[in-house]
Formats: sequence, C-alpha cells, structure tokens
Amino acid sequence: MELILSKATFGMLSSVFILVGGIPYINDILKRQVKPHVLSWLGWGFITAIGAFAMLAEGSTWAVALIFANTVMCLMIAFSAMTTKTGVWSTGIQDYVFFGAGLLGILLWQILDMPILALICAILADLAFGIPTIIKTFKDPTTETPLPWAMSVVAEIFGLLALQNFVFHEAAYTVYLFIFDMIVFLLILKIFKRKTIHIPETEPTSHR
Repeated sequence: MELILSKATFGMLSSVFILVGGIPYINDILKRQVKPHVLSWLGWGFITAIGAFAMLAEGSTWAVALIFANTVMCLMIAFSAMTTKTGVWSTGIQDYVFFGAGLLGILLWQILDMPILALICAILADLAFGIPTIIKTFKDPTTETPLPWAMSVVAEIFGLLALQNFVFHEAAYTVYLFIFDMIVFLLILKIFKRKTIHIPETEPTSHR
C-alpha cells in the first residue's frame, strides 16, 4: 500500500510540474516573448492523448497522469499561440512534411488497433511533430524560454519514478519525452551552437 501511494505521489507530482511549468510559458506567449511552433503543439496535443490511452489499455497506472497533463497543456499552448498570433506555423516546407508524418502515425494507430504498436506509432508521430520545434529552436533559441522545458524534464523524472514496473509499455513514452525535452532545453541554453567560420579581413592590395 505504501509503495502504491508513493507511486501515486510521483505521478501527481509529474502532472503538477507539467501544468505549473506551462503557466509561465503561456504567460510568455501572451506577452509575446516566445514564439511556439503551432504545428508542433497541436500535434503533441493529439498524439499524447493517443499515447495515454494506449498506456491505459496496457494496464499503465499513475505514470499515465504525466501524459494526460501533457495533452491538456499542449492544447492550451497551441490555442494561446493562435489567438495571440505569436505562434510560428512553418520555418519551411519540411515542417508540413513532418506534420504529415505525425498524422500518418495517428492513422497507423487507428488501422493497427494494437496497444503496443499504437504506442510505438505515437512516439514516432510525436517526434515527427516535434522536429519543427527543434529546427526552430536551433535556428533561433530566443523563440523559446528555458523554465517550462526544465520543469518538463523534472516532471518526466517524477513520471519515471511513478512507474509500477520499468517495462516498455509503461516507460517508453516517458523516456522519449525526457530525452526530447532535454534536447530542446539544451538548445535554448545554446549548448549546441552552430559553428561559424570567421574569415579575417585583409587589407586590399594594389596590383601594378
């Protein structure tokens, strides 16, 4: 009983960190200080819901609270970005290609109707939806703010601690979210900097 309660506590903490972390992010959107990628957040809202239902179908318990919290927050962020017109819809044609790949992942889930395969499709689709955000943040880290992503990373750690058993159907989605959010967080901090080659200027020479 004590173990179950502790798992429940970790599950609730993960949800709280996601929801609380989203509040300053939405506030930054309203202040026009960040430019979230709308396609990413819309896709994440749908695909996290699919992942959560797939986990429930396989018997996952408190760990799924993190995924459901993600769904609510993703849709709230997408709505805020659209209503304030601060969101980025595309940085190039590749964004729509990845969004289409994400929709394909949803379609495969509906066709296969198998929980484990649905979970795999959900993760791949989530990544497809997320790549435009990675590209955008890599090009311009100032379009994001670090605090919400840091809180998401902490939330996912609590989500992992909430697992009843560290098995694929329970751990896969949360592990993926941890890795993805950590990458975005590091990009915002400019850990991965694009290297530019500086060519020293030389004095012009005259030819006789």
